[in-house]
Amino acid sequence: MNKWISGLLTATLILCPVTGCTALGASEEAVNQNQLVKSAVNNKSTAQVPLTSRAGAAQNTADPLNFANENALREVLVGQWVYCPPASSEPALWISFTKDGKVHERIKNPNGSYQERNGSYQLQRWEMRSEVVPNLLQIQFPVAGGYVTTSDFLIERKTLCDGKIVLELMQMNNGDSTFSTNFSDTCPVLERATIWQPQGTVKKGETFYGAVWKMNPTTKTVWVDDVTEDGLNIGRYESLPYQVAPQLDLNALPPQLLVNGGIWTIQTDSMGRITAMEPYIYGEYDDGYDMEMTEEEAATILSGFTEVQFYLNQGMSMFFDGDIEVISGETCIVIALGTNHRDYFVRELYYAVSPYGTVYSYDVITDTWNLLGLG
Repeated sequence: MNKWISGLLTATLILCPVTGCTALGASEEAVNQNQLVKSAVNNKSTAQVPLTSRAGAAQNTADPLNFANENALREVLVGQWVYCPPASSEPALWISFTKDGKVHERIKNPNGSYQERNGSYQLQRWEMRSEVVPNLLQIQFPVAGGYVTTSDFLIERKTLCDGKIVLELMQMNNGDSTFSTNFSDTCPVLERATIWQPQGTVKKGETFYGAVWKMNPTTKTVWVDDVTEDGLNIGRYESLPYQVAPQLDLNALPPQLLVNGGIWTIQTDSMGRITAMEPYIYGEYDDGYDMEMTEEEAATILSGFTEVQFYLNQGMSMFFDGDIEVISGETCIVIALGTNHRDYFVRELYYAVSPYGTVYSYDVITDTWNLLGLG
């Protein structure tokens, strides 16, 4: 069934945001291309390398993000958090929580002005079991007419990353929130500065699954938290800084998956340097046309590119015909960009997105698909 999607999209997957927020420090250097470096770590034709974990490893101190009860969660929650919208590294919202249940929002408008409002919050259990630590954040703000708006967020994932506590929220209610209304984001990532330091050590000579929460292409550093194949945390909730081996070019990897918890299969050498990385976000799929990636997920990847962002900001929309293309051995979903009219849609540009995160643009003059760059 044909359908069109307007504006930037966010995916409610195990990784929801498209780009990372560098609000509490200098902005990271932008990556310039989207060519995927294929590694052998997830290749079915190579020898299987056992995936390892830190489960059961000795811990130096108690993990502050492994909440024992509601009070422990509330202690972490109290303070000011910074939010950056999808496809942006500029802060656009500051949200503060107090221990007695008050919440304050400061929102930056597109014209540079600010709006502020006060409300309240409470913690509930998403799973109605007494032994489960409350993990549902309910935020309420008053609106005109004496009513209040309630937004429910599941605290989906958390980590300690480069001097910040990172919380990934997932909007669970059917109504709107500040994030979904102002930024079309139903899976916001919040950051707060902390003095806590990681206690773990990097893996050496291993292949494992990792959630990447931040990367710096200048210093060739990637912050990785151990996870299972399904993206669930293993061991401490902390992302460790890994150096990237000289032969691995971070600029050639899908940039939208190198921040905010993108899941990768990672291989390290005996020095603990990352020698190979391959995205692992859509599960297993065969080499034919039966792909796990949905059109919404493909649209999320596509919307992370500067060229596409420009067209979307000019009022263009995405349109799906259900078409696929096999490009360089990758089975890709085709997305058209164009103008949506009352009774019809005018297709103007064509893109193809692969499950690996590679994106191609169609050149109508040469009838070829070319790699799409970020700049």
